[in-house]
Amino acid sequence: MDGTGAASSLLGETRYTLDGSAKPLSYFFTTILLIIFVYSLQGTKLNTPSINQKRRFELTDSRPKRNYLLNARKLMQQWFTANPNKPTQMITDMGNTIVLPPSMANEIRNHSDLSFTAFSQEVKKSVPECESYDRRRRDTDNSMAQFFQTKYPGFDAFAEGGHDSITLVVINKDLTKQLAKVTEPLAEEASLALLKIFTAEKEWHSIPMRATLLHFIARISSRVFLGTELCRNEAWLEITKNYTLNGFTAGDRLREYPPFLRPIVHWFLPGCQEARRQIKAAAKIIQPIIDERKVLKAKAVAEGIPEPVYQDAIEWFEQASKSKGTAYDPALSQLFLSTVAIHTTTDLLGQVLVDLAKHPEIIEELRKEVRTVLQEGGWKKTSLYNMKLLDSVVKESQRIKPLQLASMQRIAIKDVTLSDGTFIPKGANTAVSSHSQWNAAVYPEPEKWDAYRFLRMREEPGKENVSQLVSTLPEHLGFGHGKHACPGRFFAANEIKIALVHLLLQYEWKLPVGADTSITDYGVNPLLNPGLELEIRRRADEVDLTF
Repeated sequence: MDGTGAASSLLGETRYTLDGSAKPLSYFFTTILLIIFVYSLQGTKLNTPSINQKRRFELTDSRPKRNYLLNARKLMQQWFTANPNKPTQMITDMGNTIVLPPSMANEIRNHSDLSFTAFSQEVKKSVPECESYDRRRRDTDNSMAQFFQTKYPGFDAFAEGGHDSITLVVINKDLTKQLAKVTEPLAEEASLALLKIFTAEKEWHSIPMRATLLHFIARISSRVFLGTELCRNEAWLEITKNYTLNGFTAGDRLREYPPFLRPIVHWFLPGCQEARRQIKAAAKIIQPIIDERKVLKAKAVAEGIPEPVYQDAIEWFEQASKSKGTAYDPALSQLFLSTVAIHTTTDLLGQVLVDLAKHPEIIEELRKEVRTVLQEGGWKKTSLYNMKLLDSVVKESQRIKPLQLASMQRIAIKDVTLSDGTFIPKGANTAVSSHSQWNAAVYPEPEKWDAYRFLRMREEPGKENVSQLVSTLPEHLGFGHGKHACPGRFFAANEIKIALVHLLLQYEWKLPVGADTSITDYGVNPLLNPGLELEIRRRADEVDLTF
């Protein structure tokens, strides 16, 4: 299968052979999404059939979990082909999950008793003694607290983002509200970062795609998160790129030990030590900037002049802290923000570049569109909105290869009975299958990457709004759906478009001969080859992007 993730049935076809590089990369996306969409292991017996249940006399979940990791797509495909509108149950590497069909997405999208934030409250109650935490869950390795080991130093950033956290206030309110004001700074940083990272070399040369894009996205994201003072700080960029993977793999290593040994073992494991070092290093980088800004503000007040204004997340966190009267940890908040923003954006941008490399005929049409829009409106939020073909291209790549094959993860905070009689016991995990994204009844020729698919849909009466990249539907769960849809999707969409505009107008790229662009599934995570390289060069007819 090629990099477009072609599907011949509900969930498509893909490779199921996992090499050593696939597992760590899948950890990124599992970790990133689970920080908000939290999993736990329910103890109540479910009334939905399991598609990878344990066999009689089988004492552990090892075999069904392995089956899930290797065959999740196939298992869900077989079930929903035979039972299009019936839920099923699946044993995953993080416990049992009730997988609902897309037809139930609207029913649960805003259900008050199905929440992804409730479990984070339980995690807070479980630290440090865990006495108020349900013992049935506490003693497993399937809760968020155990999975991310958040009660141990070094894993603290993964505990950010609870329902009442300052971090979520910043993501939901400031990051989206300030989009118009951060568009131009993002564009400026993208231009500078591309020249530094992709170079001005006008001869074809190879780059490691994922590593290069990760560094690029980390830098331009940091322009908004940390301002000009730190967005080019290489020490910070290394931390923000590596903390998530290191934290996940360290937690994975720690879980190999019995729970009663972990309070001691974590002090000696190299990965845990590195996670603690990264948090301390992040604090040493960020705190001086906060202190300096406080001094400058106090000085301005004393001199009777306007205080300096900062348009970045450092300032937003400070203001949110004052507004709520709640203390926060700047380093942990920034690490959490980077974790949920950088790796997911890198993944989607990489897939778009691969798809465009396979369809070079679309590239010139995109260049025409972005030139026209920028010449008319410059770098504005509205300009990005008017890049409708570009929007369609990104959404199509996300349709074919989303971050996960099942989205809208929830936890039942009460017993729930859905309209079809499906019973979801309190404490159970749920998710919605994304297979409608490859359903021919919804998307004609679903295996085909069609750059104009969503552009045409926008032109249909009543579909202008639902066909945009940031829109969510049961038929397209790339950003989830409902009130818990990805809150940072508006920023991510703008950031990806800005990156693509610069790449389109200033660079050319292509796939090396024989490049492996196949997709490997690890559980519900479809992964593009992490070792993929691109051939790239600076365009001879460079375009002035200052406008």
